[in-house]
Amino acid sequence: MLRFDSHNLRQFSLGSLGLLSLSALYPAALLAEQQDSQSITTSSGAGTTLLSPVTIEAGAEGGASSISSELLQRRQASHSGEIFRGEAAANVGGGSRNAQRLYLRGIEANNLNVTIDGAREGRDLHQHRGGLSGIDPDLLKAVDIDPSPAADQGAGALGGSIRFTTKDAQDLLLPDKDRGARAKTGYASADKSYRGSTTAYAMLGQNTGILSHISAVNRDDYRIGEGGTMPGSGGRDRDYMLKLSRIPETNGDESRFNDHELRFSAQRNTFVGDHAYGSIGSDFGDPKLETRQDEVRQERERDTYNFAHHYDPDANHIDWRLNIYRNDNRLKRLDDDSETRALEHGADLRNTFTFHIGDSEHRLTAGADYYLEDGQNNRPDEPDLSHESRNLGLFLQNRMRYGRLGVSLGARFDDYSTEFFDRKLEGDALSPNISTDFEMTEGWTAFAGYGEAVSGSGLIPVGWMQFIDERTNLNNDEPFKAEESSRWEAGLDYESRGLFKERDSFKLNATYFETKIDNSIERDDNWGSPYTVTWDDDRRPPSVQKEDDPLVGNVINRDDTLITRGFEIRAAWGYATYDTQLSFMSAETVNEDGDPQGVSRRRGGIGGDRLVWDNRWAATEQITLGYTLTWVGDHTDVPDDEPERDGYDLHDIQVEWLPCGPSGLPGGGEELKLALAINNLFDTRYAEHTSLAWEDNGDYHIRSEPGRDVRITAELRF
Repeated sequence: MLRFDSHNLRQFSLGSLGLLSLSALYPAALLAEQQDSQSITTSSGAGTTLLSPVTIEAGAEGGASSISSELLQRRQASHSGEIFRGEAAANVGGGSRNAQRLYLRGIEANNLNVTIDGAREGRDLHQHRGGLSGIDPDLLKAVDIDPSPAADQGAGALGGSIRFTTKDAQDLLLPDKDRGARAKTGYASADKSYRGSTTAYAMLGQNTGILSHISAVNRDDYRIGEGGTMPGSGGRDRDYMLKLSRIPETNGDESRFNDHELRFSAQRNTFVGDHAYGSIGSDFGDPKLETRQDEVRQERERDTYNFAHHYDPDANHIDWRLNIYRNDNRLKRLDDDSETRALEHGADLRNTFTFHIGDSEHRLTAGADYYLEDGQNNRPDEPDLSHESRNLGLFLQNRMRYGRLGVSLGARFDDYSTEFFDRKLEGDALSPNISTDFEMTEGWTAFAGYGEAVSGSGLIPVGWMQFIDERTNLNNDEPFKAEESSRWEAGLDYESRGLFKERDSFKLNATYFETKIDNSIERDDNWGSPYTVTWDDDRRPPSVQKEDDPLVGNVINRDDTLITRGFEIRAAWGYATYDTQLSFMSAETVNEDGDPQGVSRRRGGIGGDRLVWDNRWAATEQITLGYTLTWVGDHTDVPDDEPERDGYDLHDIQVEWLPCGPSGLPGGGEELKLALAINNLFDTRYAEHTSLAWEDNGDYHIRSEPGRDVRITAELRF
């Protein structure tokens, strides 16, 4: 049964949901048919584009997907945790910003390769703080999600990769304009937040553009469903970006530089808020409990510098990409001036060769990537500590096609090293992968793939590295082993045009997947915080007996295997001015004996079955409507020491209005857009299934998510 959890008003079955879906689809599709000849358009980027067709990326490398800028703007996403709100396979748990963690097909982001414009996000900074980086969603051109195995995904991609790509000046310019600006302001009711941003952009020449952006959001503690507020969830966001982009146009220019794309960007994101720094109410449990720690003012800051070069001449043997970056993540306690920092330098160089052997076509990507991360802990009146982690990767990936058969075959070599006090995890490994797809009949494609990956960095947050000393048991004096994963998936794709209506577009992807992770490197103590030795006797765990006990007792390779397995279904249909997309995932997280596993920091976690159904309709040239249903089933297959999780359903609506029409304000050249979004329309009280629970005398406490959230935005581009 599906439960409608809005004040427990009623319940309805899956069949009822299907009827509701069809009843909503039919009038929109009927009106879309009536408006087909009118070619109604909606604003997206520079100019206007027809809504359809919709896309699902799949094939030789399975269920890759992409989140567009249009989708983020329609939903009025205001921080990085909301970017994945419409994805069934990607889930952000934790509630408030300091606690948010991202899970892709049940694998936590520390086991993914996550990049912003090619700059890799490193290890978590603090045990009781999520690792999801801050970024203004308005800056994003696209977010590409790829859980499938491939050698060129980057270092540490045990569960896949997520790539954030920011906009260029060329993406924002209005047609026939060589300079412009965007001013935006908005309000959200759940956290009483006010936001504002200004973006200026211009062409410095025929091919080179420059963009500058500044945005600010001030938030109160958010209101949860059915009333009450969540302490420690407010804060202040600031985003800054300066980006120079050279993107040559195809205009007959014979300049020898015409095939070179160049990008340089500098970004800063800061988030300041008052949160519990540890224990109950920090990233686990409910901060409304009286047992929580006092809130501490904290500042999370990210500075990222990136240079990218892409050279793609009219030659089959050259498609060159170079990316060099510096990424500086810092967490500061503003009450004692202590700082935890991860400073990383890295680069990625690759070239794709295109050639034919007989009737087969080949795209061979060869490359290397490297990063050096310096984890630093700086505390007043104490020596500064530093711990390095590095990885050199060499990779080959050949994507071949012979008629109806496609094969992707590759291998990756990693040489890695990570410091743990006076010990190192170091070594090298070779990770192969193979994927294949076969076009069976018109529209139908079967695919399957298998791949391996390694990570030599471990899951210990940078903040804990300072507490590892000569008293710490480091893997029982055995050499550390790198974390390893194996992934395989198989499924079907279907693609058709004119299936239900003339000139419509329909795509379907069904994937079964399984990911195994071995040798996870974690802290394994009987007590919690390293600070327990300073607690009073009535608070101190029995295992901590005296002042000279180690602050971090054990760092080990886990001897169990984490397995996430399940299936994912994605479907999309577009016709004229209407499109709809549906994604569904059902999965479990178990060990090698099949026992269910709970949600764990920096490793993995899963919840109940998850369905997301999104709809968009350009009702007129000036008005675009949207509706999103998120349904999550009960999660009952849990370990004995974990609570069962109640399912929930959420309803979101969106309206975008161009009051002056797509041609802009009187006189032309400007574009005014007003937008309304209501998330959690029925004010459901719920908690994400990947949020960490706290047990107190048999009762479990979990941080609730925001309740009804009415958002309004006004945007002017000129």
